Amino acid sequence: MSKIKRITPIDFRGEYMPEMSDEFAILKTPIQIHDIAKTSGFIKVPTPLHRPEFNFIVHITKGKAKQQVDATTVSLNEGEILLVRQGNVTSLREVSADAAGYTILFEDSILNQLLSKQELIKLFSVNTVIQLPQESNVWLNTLFELLNVELYQTEPNLDICYSLFQAAMQKIFTSSKELNKNVNRSTEITFNFKELVYKHYLEQKTVLFYATQLAVSENYLHRCIKETIGESPKEWINKVSIMQSQLLLQDLTKSISEVAFELNYGDPSYFGRLFKKIVGMTPSDYRILITQDLSE
Repeated sequence: MSKIKRITPIDFRGEYMPEMSDEFAILKTPIQIHDIAKTSGFIKVPTPLHRPEFNFIVHITKGKAKQQVDATTVSLNEGEILLVRQGNVTSLREVSADAAGYTILFEDSILNQLLSKQELIKLFSVNTVIQLPQESNVWLNTLFELLNVELYQTEPNLDICYSLFQAAMQKIFTSSKELNKNVNRSTEITFNFKELVYKHYLEQKTVLFYATQLAVSENYLHRCIKETIGESPKEWINKVSIMQSQLLLQDLTKSISEVAFELNYGDPSYFGRLFKKIVGMTPSDYRILITQDLSE
């Protein structure tokens, strides 16, 4: 069985920014930063759906953008921050010509090193977009400018980079009322459930598996997930799996039945019905849409 393709920062540059000048250095550090005003013009939008092998933050200080995160497309305006967790399926849908700010890419190892588990849960359990006060936006933009300068040194000091990034995270936490809320049991269960689904969606599609892994009953898991994200655990498992199928369908050499089997759906007809319910069109219609996008 083939694996869903994951996109590294270098892959993203090669596949979605083919006209990028060689003058822009390719960073290979666990944390990376890109000046939106200088790089967004090189990205052909909308980008194909992809599954990044990194977490990222987008901080918009001017203009606007739209990003698809799993099945939801969110608008990002001036003074807002977008948080995308590794494992999400995502696509940059739109970016205005006057957009400015920074995109910061970072590996899980950085998060585990700089943030506590409770802070991680808070960070990725809130709504995807966080609105920040103007003072915090100016402060963060100044800090990200310093991070940008340090990372593009010939030999960047990673300790300085990590300290700057940690300071940015703390500023985001202290500036957001939502991030200052206490983590309750339902929020913690939901965070851990999502992490497990991203790891096991190919092989495991039953609620019982995830409830067992979390050492809770199926009913309790259902109550927690429904309370926090408004969907049942089964609906979320199906949504993640179908979002991954959209990635596989971009490979036009695979038949729809092959995609269904790769995702462990034994009945391609059932897969087709589930796909239409979640995406709003059949796999065949989705593939036609992909073909049209590629030909433009």
